[in-house]
Amino acid sequence: MFRYICLNLAILLILIFLVGCEDEYSIEMKPCEEGIERKLVFSGQMSDDEQQRLAELYEEQIDPNTFRGRFTEQLPNDVGGAGFYRTFGSNMGEMAIYSERFRGNDRLNYTIEQLQLASDRSIDFLIGWLEYELGDEPNFVDLKEFCDYDLREDVENMVIYFWLSNILSEYNSNASEEIEMRERHYLIERGYFGPKEMELFIQSSEQDQWHILTLMRRLIAEEMDYAYLDMAPERLEFLSDSEHVEESARQYIRTTQLFQEAWQAKKDEENDPYAEPPDIAIDDYVFHDVDLEYVLGGSNCKIEVKLLCNSKPFSTNGDWDDESGQIAWSGSIAGRNRLPTFFYASWSEPNEQFQEEHFGCVILRDKPLAEYCIWREALEEYKAEEWDSFILCLYPGEDLEKQVSSFRFSDYTLNTEEADTETIDRAQKGRDLILAGLKNN
Repeated sequence: MFRYICLNLAILLILIFLVGCEDEYSIEMKPCEEGIERKLVFSGQMSDDEQQRLAELYEEQIDPNTFRGRFTEQLPNDVGGAGFYRTFGSNMGEMAIYSERFRGNDRLNYTIEQLQLASDRSIDFLIGWLEYELGDEPNFVDLKEFCDYDLREDVENMVIYFWLSNILSEYNSNASEEIEMRERHYLIERGYFGPKEMELFIQSSEQDQWHILTLMRRLIAEEMDYAYLDMAPERLEFLSDSEHVEESARQYIRTTQLFQEAWQAKKDEENDPYAEPPDIAIDDYVFHDVDLEYVLGGSNCKIEVKLLCNSKPFSTNGDWDDESGQIAWSGSIAGRNRLPTFFYASWSEPNEQFQEEHFGCVILRDKPLAEYCIWREALEEYKAEEWDSFILCLYPGEDLEKQVSSFRFSDYTLNTEEADTETIDRAQKGRDLILAGLKNN
């Protein structure tokens, strides 16, 4: 139980309240002949520099907070991130892919490195602080050894668990729930508390800070082989309430080399050997060499995106509305220490008239049509012309499947005595898609 209390305290040193903006971005897009039309509306106070930056990205500024323009493949870096809109055409229809990242960070190695550094520094601070208050106790060495080894490793692991849990909660509630149960199981297995104690403590810790500190005072005494009532109450007074906790931490900081260096720097800067001590921001001393802006790079900015499509998407993480013909996304914009906010959609629109004329019905739509369009556009120009000429000669009839099955490009050769290798059958993908469509219809 004591182990869990220490773990909880160490992690609390990392969890500082995050303050982000309360702005909201609204984006509306619709395909057009030149690519895609995009309108951005910003709800909030925009600086003149930001207005100028956005005005340079867009063709038209409708009002101080509204911008509109047309783009081809690459979308503007307006909110922060990168976006792309790609189309693939053919005489059977066309398909489109939209994907966009909003802020966040894909530097996963750096994120994990900084999280683990932050957990390390919290343990360093915890050990120094407890030693400042209790270091002259004969059995303090046992407490220090536990904090420096077992607790340090477990805090590093749990910080990564918490990070994963926060990320997964945005995608899958079941996965997030499983990670939370893994966290609890890990702590039980590592001996921080018993299976029944866990739920009781979590419930009490969520409701009563005083209860946590009372448990901590008693359990620190027990860890150092003292009966709680036999240990002098004044030795644990620094854990009596939140005010005592903060004042004790500030007193400890004043004894550190880091504080003395900061004070000396202040004296040198003011050219005054009697300069007042510098103000103490506890997190600056706990995380003095951590990229704290990155670790705590939270954001309360919201975003809403609507994309007009001609067909229902076959792949998207947005919400499709049949009535409006739109895909919609909404959510918070990721901070610097999180995976980027990411929206995507893929859809296709069949050329129904062409397909019915040459195959008797619509045989390709949704994902098969998308695969066909991408395959067709990847062909060399002369092969694409040869394939299109072949398709134009097809009409509904009994031998339609036979005609499709027998098609090979003119430069295709079989493995013969004269040819050491077989030419790749580049027509196979197109044939297979059309034959599967004919079979299904």
